Amino acid sequence: MQRAYLHGLGIAGPGLDGWPAARPVLAGETAYTGEPLAPFRTRLLPRNEARRAGAAVHLAFRVAEQASQGRDASTVAAVFSSSAGDIDIADQLCAAVNTPERAISPTRFHNSVHNAPAGYWSIATGAREPSTSLSAGAGGFAVALCEAWGLLAQRRRPVLLVCYDMDGTGMLAEARRDIGATFAMAWWLDTRADGAMAAIDRPQPVDDAPASMVGPELERLRYLNASARSLPLFAALAANLPAAPVIESEQGHWRVPITPL
Repeated sequence: MQRAYLHGLGIAGPGLDGWPAARPVLAGETAYTGEPLAPFRTRLLPRNEARRAGAAVHLAFRVAEQASQGRDASTVAAVFSSSAGDIDIADQLCAAVNTPERAISPTRFHNSVHNAPAGYWSIATGAREPSTSLSAGAGGFAVALCEAWGLLAQRRRPVLLVCYDMDGTGMLAEARRDIGATFAMAWWLDTRADGAMAAIDRPQPVDDAPASMVGPELERLRYLNASARSLPLFAALAANLPAAPVIESEQGHWRVPITPL
């Protein structure tokens, strides 16, 4: 498959809370301020499930709901990617097993599983289509895009791509200084061109240097969050100009041509 089409997107990060707010910043029309994300709680899940869900689940839902707005997500395959999942819950579990009681919260254990956001998404949308949950370190976005591309080529039906990485506060977060901020993104990809907002040509492995962002704060966000490695593609969309940025990945860099429609 040589070309895919982008029909919907979601974005959430400091100063980039949703596409209407992020677009003028990424286009250079307004200054980047890096404001913390406002609280978010999904309304797709039943109340009890939403209360039990962890922060990573709500972060993934935050962008998945944006990308899926007005579309039936129950018939769509999905790829979820995060380098560390819910790092705060993992930290709490590690601390708990080092106490004399070694008491583990079943709810926290449930939410520590790496495919928890994918499971909650299936509950919320009724989706029974294939779902993949990846962890590929700092190369999470590039690897997830390749996985979504393969699913799209095989099934010829829409695929929801969701990448999320959250900053934490515990000892594990101190050990994962490569996650320097919270950021998430989602794309609704399809083989159909009708109604698409952009065309994406097949990613190609290259040895070129990765694309960077204009401005030190946005570049820092891109560098310090695996999911934010997608930012140069969002910047091309915001500028409404064809571009072919090189996306950074520890598994090898990828050039991703994108043409706004």
